[in-house]
Amino acid sequence: MEGKKTIGICITKIHDISRSVFLDLLYRYAEEKSMKLIIYNSFIDFYNNSTYAEGARYVYDFMRCDKLDAVVIMKETFFNDSIVNSIIENARSAGVPVLTVKGKAEGCFSITDDYSEAYKEVIRHVITHHGARNTFYIAGRKDNDPTSDLRLGCYKAVLAENGIEFSEDNVAYGEYWEGPAKAAVDRLVEAGRVPRAILCANDTMAMAVCEQLAHYGYKVPSDVIVTGFDGLPMSDAHSPAITTCKENVTALAKRTIDMAEEMINGAEPYCDTVKFMVHKTESCGCIGNSYTSDRAVSSQLYKKLHEMTAHEDHAFSWIDHIMEHTSTKDLLGIISHYILGESVVYIRSDFLASIGGLPDEAPNGADHMTQVNFCERRNEPYEFRYCNEETIRADIKEKFKHAGMFVITPIFVEDIPCGFYVAFTNEIKDHAHKIRRISSCINIAFHEAVNRYKQQTMKQRIENAAYINPITSLPNLRGCCRWFNDFALMQSNHKKALAISVYGLRQYKYIYENYGIADIENAVKHVSEALRQANTTDCFVGQITEDEFVIVDYFDDADMISERINKATATFFPLIDDFNVSSGKEYFVEVNCGCTVVNPGWQGSLASFIKLASGEMYINRLKSGASPVIKENKSKHSFEIFSLLIKKNLFRYCFQPIVDVHTGEIFAYEALMRTESNINMSPLDVISTASEYNMLYDIERATMFNVIGHYSQNRERFEGKKLFINSIPGHTLNDEDNLIITEKYGELMDNFVFEITEQNSVSDDELSKLKSIGGTGGNNQIAIDDYGTGHSNIVNLMRYSPQIIKIDRFLISDVDKDVNKQMFIKSTIEFARINNIKVLAEGVETSEELKTVVSFGVDYVQGYYMGKPVFEPVKAIPDEIRREILNVS
Repeated sequence: MEGKKTIGICITKIHDISRSVFLDLLYRYAEEKSMKLIIYNSFIDFYNNSTYAEGARYVYDFMRCDKLDAVVIMKETFFNDSIVNSIIENARSAGVPVLTVKGKAEGCFSITDDYSEAYKEVIRHVITHHGARNTFYIAGRKDNDPTSDLRLGCYKAVLAENGIEFSEDNVAYGEYWEGPAKAAVDRLVEAGRVPRAILCANDTMAMAVCEQLAHYGYKVPSDVIVTGFDGLPMSDAHSPAITTCKENVTALAKRTIDMAEEMINGAEPYCDTVKFMVHKTESCGCIGNSYTSDRAVSSQLYKKLHEMTAHEDHAFSWIDHIMEHTSTKDLLGIISHYILGESVVYIRSDFLASIGGLPDEAPNGADHMTQVNFCERRNEPYEFRYCNEETIRADIKEKFKHAGMFVITPIFVEDIPCGFYVAFTNEIKDHAHKIRRISSCINIAFHEAVNRYKQQTMKQRIENAAYINPITSLPNLRGCCRWFNDFALMQSNHKKALAISVYGLRQYKYIYENYGIADIENAVKHVSEALRQANTTDCFVGQITEDEFVIVDYFDDADMISERINKATATFFPLIDDFNVSSGKEYFVEVNCGCTVVNPGWQGSLASFIKLASGEMYINRLKSGASPVIKENKSKHSFEIFSLLIKKNLFRYCFQPIVDVHTGEIFAYEALMRTESNINMSPLDVISTASEYNMLYDIERATMFNVIGHYSQNRERFEGKKLFINSIPGHTLNDEDNLIITEKYGELMDNFVFEITEQNSVSDDELSKLKSIGGTGGNNQIAIDDYGTGHSNIVNLMRYSPQIIKIDRFLISDVDKDVNKQMFIKSTIEFARINNIKVLAEGVETSEELKTVVSFGVDYVQGYYMGKPVFEPVKAIPDEIRREILNVS
């Protein structure tokens, strides 16, 4: 800096009038000693340790103390000592001396203020000079407030000096603001105890007291003397001007620069004190001329107000433009038009990259920045300019030659540091409020950019989820068809030969029913991974059903088909054999394969080609001695049992608890179908048989009447909790049965949630009927069951408008270990929150699964870990599991 010493000033909220005045004086004295000031400022004072505070403190962590000659900390402006201590530690590590102003720190130079004598003099002046011995005191906070206690102590001491007895009846606590102070005046007037003088612990309360006394017709100071404390600038502009004691800002600024010079010259740390000044004026009767009658001052205040109002309008216009931006480049262009002329914005390139706003060719990383300079021409497009620490330092150094100070303010989105706004100025009093608005607008701009990016990516993820199998992360049938349709649009691809191979996992149902979700999921994952490893060149891999996969190979030379297919199978099947040998399972994973070849010039859909390949797979399965999957007709005996079940209504129902993770209490139960022991049909057998004989409506009707009737007869057992009832899509109650339900149970319908599976599309008419069962006029609550295993898409989800999404147990099993499942579930929860939909995780079977889904933010959990389905609804889940839920949530 050409031989000039540079001082870093750490402060918060420079737009506060007293702080901007102090900084202005500091700058004037620094200029006299050829010093430069760098202001590190946050518009958050860290009183509340929110996520925003983490982002705001970045400006102090960024400070390069090794480039400074001294550091000054305005300690009183920070409400978080850890930040102050961090600044001090960074400075000491760089060998730079530190001065704390209005507060002490071990091993540092310090300047404190002493107001006790000045404040006592104000009180003493009222009692002795004006003869007001009947006084009342309005203190700050009543408890845990050392400042309030100290000022009240000054009042007590002056009373004792003058032989006046102190009484708690003559003290009120105004909390340092207007409302309680005015309320204290109200009580005095109502009690007929208005004193000769009311002494206040700050100017804000003093001005409020003056206003409230005037409301009751009392004049200040002729009827009642009023004094304050602080010396706020507006207390002089108040009518009447407030007698107070105030900080000697001029002396404090001069002493700060002088001590900084001593530090730089190698002095040893010590502490100095600057005393407050007594300011006697109108509210005690000492001066008759109003400060505000000075036309020059009034004109200056009006000009300031006009300037602030104009800049506020400017900021509102800016925000309107921010909300209209469509790209990061547009946003940076908007920023360039609204910042101060002598200022610049630096945005971290890694942050811009994280929201998709950085061109591919741009340098990335935390040490690279994207620079935005002021641009006066509004129609000039923004061009990206990149910089690093070296170029930033050179740029700032050049600008610093023409300005006595510059202010660095953080740009952040919650706890994410994004960059800095740097304003060069010699007129901090005029620019402080503008810097604040500009910084706020920039933060709003990037907060909006982040939210917009999150919404776009979340929408994309959810839309993509409709085309991806959540277990294997392979494209599902819809995803395969979408890929093939795009592939077929390119005419050059029709010149290629195709080989479509279908791989089937033969024992899917057997493994699932006998060994459970975890085993079948593990087998499916292994098959999918083996297919990926075996098919790596000029091909597409997808999963078309829960147990079948498709490979589409494409060839410029049809003679290469056999070689590639043979090579793929030669790689794939040994991988399956290795799995069978190493897994230690009682079963073997068997996979069959079929392939069909399509010559160049092909026409047709992927579905038609898959059918041909599937036929080949079943033939190969037969040749290998395995039985193909053939639908068997139900025997006459089976139908008789099923008919008996329907005619005699031999259904039973178990109730599994659904737990609210926010309270650990049971929120609802799901009614699960069972049959009497003499029937001995599983729910899947019942549905399968009913489907074959076109009797699904009979099952739907029995379910609705049985479950709702059971709830009505046993209300005390359910204790007002909700009951989830499974509905069969396409078989909603007809008008006649609905009328019966309405007449018998209409008043109970608020207690039920109707579940429909995601895998079966529901028409608008069916959906309307389901929502209106029991005569509710469409107000029944809906839950989407098995979410994540069917054709998940936003359109259907928004059309159903469910109150609850039940994430399928396939996705919950081992979710603590599976990143793909975690991504899908997090996306679902984000989407649900935005659309006010609750999320339920079903099939929770382990402590790890429970902790994971609760930490992600699901609203409800259901599964064997909390409680198995039982015929008698349980009242509560085990205490240890309830504590486990609450500890995570």
